[in-house]
Amino acid sequence: MTTSTRPLDRPRRGAFSAADAPRYSGVMQAMHWVTVALLCCAYPVAWMIDSAISQPEAARLLMLHRSFGVAILLMTILRLGIRRQARIPPLPADLPAIQRVAARASAALLYALLIVQPLLGFAASLLHGDHVVLFGNLELPVRVTVDKPLAHRLFELHGWIALALLGLIGLHAAAALHHHFVRKDSVLAGMLPGRRPATVSRQ
Repeated sequence: MTTSTRPLDRPRRGAFSAADAPRYSGVMQAMHWVTVALLCCAYPVAWMIDSAISQPEAARLLMLHRSFGVAILLMTILRLGIRRQARIPPLPADLPAIQRVAARASAALLYALLIVQPLLGFAASLLHGDHVVLFGNLELPVRVTVDKPLAHRLFELHGWIALALLGLIGLHAAAALHHHFVRKDSVLAGMLPGRRPATVSRQ
């Protein structure tokens, strides 16, 4: 009697092992998730400012929001500097060209908005004549000629960009989940901690 063997343990097309997937370095992973945490703090604090129960409470929330903004700005600039020297996990070889272009464009736009948005907020605050206080009691030693009409326009733009950035972050997260659960490739795994980083080629 012959026994037939079937490749029951053969991985499905596109399936991957989280331990073997190409990964970003530990530093890049840490900076990515710290940025996510800072954004998760900056947005709720901003939404709470208008509903503050007192002027001191509003000032404290504004100080926190600006401090998170500075941290995000510095983290993004540092990430870009490290990224220039880092090895980046390649996109899946079978990813359609249009998705490949969209992935790179959305990443570039995310970096751009994470830099522009804090700078825009600080410019609006200074033009409004505010004394910008950061991290408790550190006052920004910059003064400009007050222009409140321009400041209000920049604050409005700051608000719209905040919504655009939030939408882009949502799309970024949705795309990562699509890669992980639908395509079953290694894109999301590349940004998750693992036991063994893989050697990858520069993109």
